[in-house]
Amino acid sequence: QKKFIAEQERFVERFKGTYSKTNQVSSVERMLEKLEIVQIDEVDSASLRLRFPPAPRSGDYPVIVEDLTKKYGDHTVFEQASMTIERGEKIAFVGRNGEGKSTMIKAIMQEIEVEGKCQIGHNIEIGYFAQNQASLLDPKLSVFETVDEVAKGEVRTQIKHLLGGFMFSGEDIDKKVSVLSGGEKTRLAMVKLLLEPHNLLILDEPTNHLDLRSKDVLKDALLAFDGTLILVSHDRDFLKGIAEKVFEFKDKRVREHFETIDAFLERNKAESMRDMNL
Repeated sequence: QKKFIAEQERFVERFKGTYSKTNQVSSVERMLEKLEIVQIDEVDSASLRLRFPPAPRSGDYPVIVEDLTKKYGDHTVFEQASMTIERGEKIAFVGRNGEGKSTMIKAIMQEIEVEGKCQIGHNIEIGYFAQNQASLLDPKLSVFETVDEVAKGEVRTQIKHLLGGFMFSGEDIDKKVSVLSGGEKTRLAMVKLLLEPHNLLILDEPTNHLDLRSKDVLKDALLAFDGTLILVSHDRDFLKGIAEKVFEFKDKRVREHFETIDAFLERNKAESMRDMNL
């Protein structure tokens, strides 16, 4: 908008007093008088480089799953699933809705009972994000207080800048959590997670309710994260460049693909991209 206004002002300055342009100049002047200036939040994602705290060193294998089966009554979600995730790996779970991605995460989090082995490695500190994480925020705290209580070190001087990167600006940071919308709570839960020290991050659809700038901030942080990452997302652009290995959930099976998410998506584009609902 600033560029547009400057161009119109240059036009007026250049042709004011020129008889043949009198009507056009008058029209532009009236338009400029009525133009409503749009105020843009000046947080620049290019300069907002958030980094997770250094990941405490974990054991060599943060997650080991062997012959894992999960059933709800007569319905089998998956069976005989096995996976070994090594320290520092960045993994994507892909597949259609209902194929068991979130169920596997719940098994890893030991939130549900399963048949088989699901073992968490030595010295693992899990950072878990799902849509229901927003409900765990303290409703009595403000947005700023929620982040301030977990921020350590130098990042404390950048809390307002960081919140701006996730669409909290001006008076928003003083709002109580109790009055935030569902989307606002989800974004705040993500900011809080980004500031806590973990060595295994499990993110289930983390980009819901994030705008492009917030996604960029999160993606940059994940790329620089030196721990282990398990990521579930239907956002193709967000996934690209992050995951180094893929576990595909399909037909009650979990298949391991030793390729990046980019290669997996490219290979499957023609035959099953729509099926995977990616």
